[in-house]
Amino acid sequence: MPIDNRPIGIFDSGIGGLTVLRQIKKLLPNEDIIYVADNKNSPFGDKSVDEILNINDRIISFLLDKNVKLIVIACNTSSSLALEYDQDKFNIEFVDMLIDGLWFTKDLKANSKVGVMATMATVRSNSYPRIISSYNKNLQLKQIASPKLVPIIEECLFDLTLDQQNVDNKNKVRNIVSDYIQTFTDYDYLILGCSHYPYITNYIKQINPKINIVDPSYFVALKAKETIDRIGSNENTQKNNTIFYYTKENSILLKNAEIFGFTSLMLTIL
Repeated sequence: MPIDNRPIGIFDSGIGGLTVLRQIKKLLPNEDIIYVADNKNSPFGDKSVDEILNINDRIISFLLDKNVKLIVIACNTSSSLALEYDQDKFNIEFVDMLIDGLWFTKDLKANSKVGVMATMATVRSNSYPRIISSYNKNLQLKQIASPKLVPIIEECLFDLTLDQQNVDNKNKVRNIVSDYIQTFTDYDYLILGCSHYPYITNYIKQINPKINIVDPSYFVALKAKETIDRIGSNENTQKNNTIFYYTKENSILLKNAEIFGFTSLMLTIL
């Protein structure tokens, strides 16, 4: 296996991409990671295409300056609106949330009812129907925009575990989630079309315990491992370095970042 000790770059608008990071660290525990949370521009889901292209430009250029060997776009909105542009512009390999996160759909049974919750920008891009149909044309697919979810998660009206939330916050989040989930009452699968949404998995299970919840982060991590195995892994088996960059002071964001064991937290201007 080739050796490449450079870090992996991962980015998102905030804590959502940490769900992707968690899966990648399970499969690639020896890799150094640089994570960028552009929380100053959060949420990405209400941004225009031009705004997303500009945001991606700045973050990717920042990561390239850090000499990363692979960039994981841990944001569905950035993946849906900017991946092709990024691949054409930058000389580096990318792993994304859609093409690399949805390949599992090729194995779903014909006529399965598949729901997708995503941001407004992702739904408008029509990326999910286009990419899923390229893997499997025999599914009944429905997508909805759920714009209230990312702000709630980023503002941390609830914490990373269900037990840590107070009753008022639990009820507020549950009501919002319920409004979206009722659309998929008789569906077989629900794809979490935003990397923030795994944080509300417990709520979804409470509201609709029968639906199969799919977090594409796992499949993204598998693709990241496949790519690292090909381009080169970190030979250092000691504790890896994980650096968290953020673009706006936010004590709750940093508290949640610390839970993931970053070795350093740094404010940066992109």
